[in-house]
Amino acid sequence: MMKTLERMPDILTPEQAAEYLQVNRETIYRYIREGKLAASKLGRTYRIPKPSLDLLLWATRTRQDLTLTEYTGREIEEFIRADQLDEEARQIARRFLKATGRRGRGTRRFSKAATFSQSV
Repeated sequence: MMKTLERMPDILTPEQAAEYLQVNRETIYRYIREGKLAASKLGRTYRIPKPSLDLLLWATRTRQDLTLTEYTGREIEEFIRADQLDEEARQIARRFLKATGRRGRGTRRFSKAATFSQSV
């Protein structure tokens, strides 16, 4: 049975990596031997960081014209800060939750884009 992506560990065995990529286990070993997949050999076994699998998927994408943007920690902090709700947006989110009968763990889950109100 396939695990959900949220439950997949950060470090995988070749068998888990094969399940994650939905390929045969031997394909994972071949990618490691060919240098297409970064892995660590611990004793007789390999361990594969999940980000290595994601990079393999990115490197073998069908659209080479797409680029991967890397952000610094400072840029990510700025994105998070800019996405924080102001008091007006919090009030809109609270009204939305109340109107829909939902109970949230607070309004932090709502981004500014998600709090668009037709009543404005």
